[in-house]
Amino acid sequence: MDAGCDVQHRRDAFAAGFYYKPYVQPRRGAVIGDEAYFTLRWGNPVVKYNWSKNHISLIDPPTKCVYNVGVKKKSVDKVALMVMEDSSLGFACVEGSSLHLWSRKVNAEGDAEWAWCRAIQLESIIPVANSDDKPFVVGSAEGVGVIFVSTGAGLFTIKLDSGLVKKVAESGVYFSVLPYMSFYTPDRGRFPSLAEITDV
Repeated sequence: MDAGCDVQHRRDAFAAGFYYKPYVQPRRGAVIGDEAYFTLRWGNPVVKYNWSKNHISLIDPPTKCVYNVGVKKKSVDKVALMVMEDSSLGFACVEGSSLHLWSRKVNAEGDAEWAWCRAIQLESIIPVANSDDKPFVVGSAEGVGVIFVSTGAGLFTIKLDSGLVKKVAESGVYFSVLPYMSFYTPDRGRFPSLAEITDV
């Protein structure tokens, strides 16, 4: 583990009055090749575990807004990790009223660094229940470019390629959304889709 990064996270936590005991957030991680990525509580540092080398390291998040240090919180600490189209690690978070997307890129020297991809203004596309209601990133659907955002008005999906927004559930407490695209049972094979059933 990168000791410098870990020590800085501990100092920031203690300075803000938090007892620091790291644990992996119960959120969806990301798997890219031989590496698995998860976020830790408080500040959302990213844990990278390479199972072929049996090596673990800690990566700072791309923006300090997700740290929530001190009394004045600049943003919420809900983030989502995802696999981007180019098979790089993606990081999504809400800062203010914008959804920001970051990607971990390897530079010419072979070092990985965060690169900002884009921002999506949420005020005009995601409804909120009242003026104090803030959107939270609560998940992503791997391989289809969809982000899940929760507000007091419900749970919404945003398609990253088209910007299409769809309400998928009523308001509730959504900490982490883990969508599945299909399922398979070895003893019964693939279950038919609804379209296949209705064509019979």
